[in-house]
Amino acid sequence: MDKSNIFIKGDKMIKIGFIGCGSISYRHLNALKNISDVKIVSAIEPNFENFKKFEETYGEKLNLYKDEEEMIKKEKLDGIVICSPHTFHFEQIKIALENGIDVLVEKPAVCSYQEAVEIRKLIEKTGKVVVVAYQRHYMPVINSAKKIIKERFGKIVFLSGFLSQHWLHLFKSGKDKRSWRLNPKFSGKGQLIDSGSHFIAEIFFLTGLTPDKVVSFIDFMGEKVDINSSFIVKFKEGAIGNFGVLGIDPFWRESLYIWDENDNLIFISLSDNSYIHFYGEKERKNIEDIEVEVKNPSEDLIKCIKEKKQPKTTWDIIEKVALLSDMVYNSFFKGKILEVEK
Repeated sequence: MDKSNIFIKGDKMIKIGFIGCGSISYRHLNALKNISDVKIVSAIEPNFENFKKFEETYGEKLNLYKDEEEMIKKEKLDGIVICSPHTFHFEQIKIALENGIDVLVEKPAVCSYQEAVEIRKLIEKTGKVVVVAYQRHYMPVINSAKKIIKERFGKIVFLSGFLSQHWLHLFKSGKDKRSWRLNPKFSGKGQLIDSGSHFIAEIFFLTGLTPDKVVSFIDFMGEKVDINSSFIVKFKEGAIGNFGVLGIDPFWRESLYIWDENDNLIFISLSDNSYIHFYGEKERKNIEDIEVEVKNPSEDLIKCIKEKKQPKTTWDIIEKVALLSDMVYNSFFKGKILEVEK
């Protein structure tokens, strides 16, 4: 695709720095390589071999740094891509925003609701943006489902869904370098805020609902972080939902059912065909993809920098993700239904 049809060409090169050059960074590297007027200039990566591999893949020499603020100021960056372990995100986002830099951060953006609130205040103060790498929100089928819910659905009354994947045993085997996910020092928490964060964000992206009350159960399966979670949510808008996030599965599955007050059903899945079934119609219909202008979080970051626009996933959704996640954990540890503080 001709990228000049997507982006407003600027009068200067957009300079990008990376924090973390592990496996997930290549998704953003490859996307940014295909955007005109963008140049990756530097990176922070404690593993020199990882840095050299990243540099070779990019195809140009990059400057290696140890300190975020030094890199931002010396390179005069326009944007930064954060691909570090979860517990580093909060401070790294803060440093970038305080230095007037737009951010793309891997999920989860933060590890708690309190952190999400602090970042929101910084976003409001600085006028900069934080793009979170929820790639589902750029997918044609998800955007089509969102449009159907907005235009053809009544009030949402019930939701049910789950995400499951081969998570625990992959990282526990030691065959994957991302085994730090089982160490709360780096991961913050477990599967719920890791892959589960994608699923929870999708709920809020599609529906606009707000969590109000939660009751949950969690199985750690002998680990230091949560592996399987089951939780029931009462939303402020009146809807009820039951959900599961699992770190055990031979593969990967994800499904979400949404019913409205008029007996209509929409089923969204990235592992099966998504469909809509309206009351009065004998057969369900597959959801057709719609054209999306911005294809991924990296493109979104560059459009935000060039056009001073808001990201596809606005920060209020990130706050809801962090809030619900905290409520799931707190409900389990306190052994009671958790309500949002009034």
